[in-house]
Amino acid sequence: MRRTMQRGTVRLGVGVSAWVTLFLTVGACTPRTEVADSEKPITINLNMKIDHEIRLKVDKDLDQILSNDGGLLDEAKAKGWVGETSTGYLGTVNPSNGEAQALVDDANQKRRQAYEDIAKQNRTSIQAVETLAGEKTIQHTKPGNFVESSGGWMKK
Repeated sequence: MRRTMQRGTVRLGVGVSAWVTLFLTVGACTPRTEVADSEKPITINLNMKIDHEIRLKVDKDLDQILSNDGGLLDEAKAKGWVGETSTGYLGTVNPSNGEAQALVDDANQKRRQAYEDIAKQNRTSIQAVETLAGEKTIQHTKPGNFVESSGGWMKK
């Protein structure tokens, strides 16, 4: 009987030590998750619908304002004195032309005031309005008229 108890005790000791070893091994292999910093910022745009709605409203307002330019400006554009820029304002193709410069200054002052009004009405920046105006004016410039590009003035 003594042998049975000793064997049972030994078996119990080996079983317990096997379980302890198993738990320590599994515990030591706990997976780790690391998140590394990125050099580029993460941008999440949640205002897409709002931005789109504002863009449509601004676009409509700009159509009305830019269609009122006409007259002398159309003539100056056709003569090659004046051209459209990407900033939404007019520029003089030949800066030494005083008549063209006066026309551009007057038109740009009116555009600036209109852009400010549109920006306030739509709760957006004037830069956003100017950028959109620049896109529209260049897109609607008639063939043969001047537009300003990164390389200077060119005919469309």
